[in-house]
Formats: sequence, C-alpha cells, structure tokens
Amino acid sequence: MAIGDQSQVAIIELMSGKYQQILAIESEWGIRLNEGDMRQRIEHFHDAVRALTSGSADLYAKHSRLSVEHLAYDLSLLRQIQNKPVGTINRATEKSAGDALVKMGEAGASRSKLPPSQVRMELASLYCGYTVFFAALFAQVADKNYFSRSDVIDESVSDIGVIEDVLDQLIAGKITAAQAMQELMHVERDDLRERLQAMLSRKGLSAKEKQEARALLGTIEKGLAKEKKDLDAAHMNYRTGQLAIYEDTKDLVKQLAAQGLNLAGKFVDSAMQAAGKGQGKGRQ
Repeated sequence: MAIGDQSQVAIIELMSGKYQQILAIESEWGIRLNEGDMRQRIEHFHDAVRALTSGSADLYAKHSRLSVEHLAYDLSLLRQIQNKPVGTINRATEKSAGDALVKMGEAGASRSKLPPSQVRMELASLYCGYTVFFAALFAQVADKNYFSRSDVIDESVSDIGVIEDVLDQLIAGKITAAQAMQELMHVERDDLRERLQAMLSRKGLSAKEKQEARALLGTIEKGLAKEKKDLDAAHMNYRTGQLAIYEDTKDLVKQLAAQGLNLAGKFVDSAMQAAGKGQGKGRQ
C-alpha cells in the first residue's frame, strides 16, 4: 500500500517521532516484548508501519503482517502497555541501575530492575499517543484484510455447494461424468475443481471415491467455518479495541489542532467517527 495521503503521512511522522523516543528508553533499560525477541519492544509494533509504508506488503493475505489477526493482537498489546509500561526487561541487557538503588531497610541496598516512576510514566504517555495513531492508521487496513478474506471464504462455501449438487446429480444418475466435469468448471477453487475432475476423467467416481469426496468436502467446510469464526473475532477485537482507545483519548484531536497538526488531527477524528458509527460492520 503506497502512502500518498497527506494526513496519513502526518500520522506516520508523528508515530515515527514517538517511536524514536520510545526506542531510546527501551534501549537504555533493555525492555523487550518477550525474552524470545532481542529487539526493543517498540520494534514489534513499528514492523507494521514499515510493512505499510514499504508498499510491498499484501493487504489481503491471511498470514500478512497486516492481517487483521496481527493488527488486533498488536492493538491488544498496546492497550496493555498503558497499565504495564515496562513489560519484560531482558536479563542480558538490562540497565545497570547505578542511580536506581533502592533502600531495603537495614539489610542494605538492592538494585532495582525497573526504571524509576518518572521514566515509566513517560513511557506510558508516549505509548498512549502511539497507540491512538496506530489504531487510526490501520483501521482501514484491518477492514480491507477482513472483508477481502471473508469474501474468499464465502466463495469457497459457495463452491462446495456447487460440488455437492454435482455429486448428488452424478450419484443419482441424472448427469454423466462428462457433464459433471463441465459443471465443475464453475468452481473457483482450483484445488477442489482439479482434484474432482482428475477423479472423473478416469472413469467416473467409484463408490469409495464418492465417499472420499464427501469426506473431503465436510473437512473443508469445517475448516472454513472455523476460519470465518476466528476472522470475525479478530475483526471485532480490533474494532472494540479501537473504540476503547478513542473513548479514553478524546482530547487528542484538540491537542493536535492546538499544536498546528491539523492534518493528523483530522485523520484521527475521521477514524474516530467511523469507528463510532460502526463502519466496521460494513465495507468502507
């Protein structure tokens, strides 16, 4: 996705500024998303921004960095940071807290692994702004991924209906194998069409192959139902998270305008209004 809209550019510039500030703090204190990721925590979230601005990321793929599942997960984590700004401090790189010694009574002093409260408050504040911008920037991206993949699932379900109808007619002797192959040309899913056509091209379907075809269709139907359920849940999670974030930060648009950042403010305001009107329930 090429970023050409000026308001989007303004939002990304603001996010990049907060990214740099967060990166400096998390580098100093060794703050990570988890022990398995040696990078600073903010790098995980900013990967999505890099994917978006690169223009090479697939907005419609299931396993894309910009899939609705990934974005909903990111938003969930970003919301948690407000209450737990420090997260995981990597043991191999944690700050040598020379000036963060904490008195432990007469037992002497012990090193504090946590940044002082002032640093934690600053980190939470920086992430608060970053989270609002993240939710606004990726709202339409999440919708595009969700709706396009929902359409693909619906088409697959329709294809299965066509195949089942063809099988029923074939088993009942209403059509020949050649006619069945012709009917299957309307099936969009290449894997299903080609597999059944290969079976029919030999000498029709044996009783065993008919059972196998039925079982295959049943398995695919169950898989599609689960995928649709998970997809719906991810989209709902993104939308509810987005609304919760906006409810907590309604004054941000006014702050942006006061700072002369009208384009960014309008972009966030537009995303807030769209979320409030429930546009996530339909295509934008």
